[in-house]
Amino acid sequence: MKKYLFIIMFVFISCEMEEIPVSPHNPGDIQINQIELSNDYRHQVFYDLGSNSIISDNLKTDWDLGFESSTQGYHVILNSSTYSSLSYIENISFNDNIDPTGLIWSWDNPNGDLDSSAFGDSRNVSGFYVFDRGFDLNGTPRGFKKILIDSITNEFYQISFSNLDNSEYNSFKLYKDPSVNFTCFSFESNQIVDIEPSYNDWDLLFSQYTHLYNDTTTPAYLVTGVCSNLDVLVAKDTSYEFNEINYSMINEFSFNDDRDAIGFDWKEYNFNAGSYTINSNTNYIIMDKQQKYFKLRFIDFYNSDGDKGYPTFEIQEL
Repeated sequence: MKKYLFIIMFVFISCEMEEIPVSPHNPGDIQINQIELSNDYRHQVFYDLGSNSIISDNLKTDWDLGFESSTQGYHVILNSSTYSSLSYIENISFNDNIDPTGLIWSWDNPNGDLDSSAFGDSRNVSGFYVFDRGFDLNGTPRGFKKILIDSITNEFYQISFSNLDNSEYNSFKLYKDPSVNFTCFSFESNQIVDIEPSYNDWDLLFSQYTHLYNDTTTPAYLVTGVCSNLDVLVAKDTSYEFNEINYSMINEFSFNDDRDAIGFDWKEYNFNAGSYTINSNTNYIIMDKQQKYFKLRFIDFYNSDGDKGYPTFEIQEL
């Protein structure tokens, strides 16, 4: 009798479960936002998808280097928005005067692979670095610094630096800020500067950055585009209309975590017209830091006054 009762209860429960309706996934409203980089691209703007809002912004020249802030972190990144670069020097003393002529320069990989950064793994190197600080907002070279990574611990970096003629020598202990991906440093003030918001508070960075080409004549070029935060995934689509894309289609797209997955080629420069046009048939499907999905499409690069440097896009949570 108990056996039959169990079967009857199982069948009843199974029927009940099948009849429970599944709530549909309700998308958000389509919203339009414009980011102000300015016509000389002087600003870097950190943006959050979930709130469709700007979290913070800064002048691109406000910092020089970023130091990986996790406990085990040891990578150092360049401020690629100023077209800065790095050269590794060995077999001579840090105290020697350095002539930058003829040095071999490296740039960070814009895809965010820290093992492909210009500094690489500086924990066990015997030499030092010459840092080209790139250009200021007027296009004037910002000069050079010699940099020696003295030590890296779970809590701080110890660095030494000077001009190439050994003037303005400094030694600085840079403590890691565990709330951000990179603790930023400026050679203008010789201090840590507040650049990155907390790593959970932003998804996209609108900025200039240095793109690398497989070209020996022009291996690196300064572009204007969008980089992603760590752990943000992006898929690029040119098959669907923006309005067609919905949450049920997520598994159709191939996502990757390259920081330049959105990049700069959502626009093209027309040399004859001397202006930019938008590739409006390109869609980006993005998983943010909170693992929510959004679709984004650029619709303009100009403001209402006709000034370039104002990327405008429509966005919707799926």
